[in-house]
Amino acid sequence: MNEKFPNLFQFLAGYFHQDWSCDHETEDDVIRSFVAEASPETILRVKDEVQLALRAFNSEEEMQVFLFEEIGCSYYYPYAWSSGKAWLEHVAAML
Repeated sequence: MNEKFPNLFQFLAGYFHQDWSCDHETEDDVIRSFVAEASPETILRVKDEVQLALRAFNSEEEMQVFLFEEIGCSYYYPYAWSSGKAWLEHVAAML
């Protein structure tokens, strides 16, 4: 899956790693940090792959497998968001 979503993988695994909450107060701070550090082209590629993921996974179970197991995202969004789709839509809007 990393081959199909290489930029999203780098963003989620790299910024939402297991210690993300030690580096940032909120998940939105993580996204802001990425936006501040990444090139406009990289941000656009990540946003495009977020949109692709939103269309590719139809169920919450598929989204969780993708984000937690395949991508390696360590932010457990179900504590704050109703679904992976809702969280990724928020991420896309912040990008």
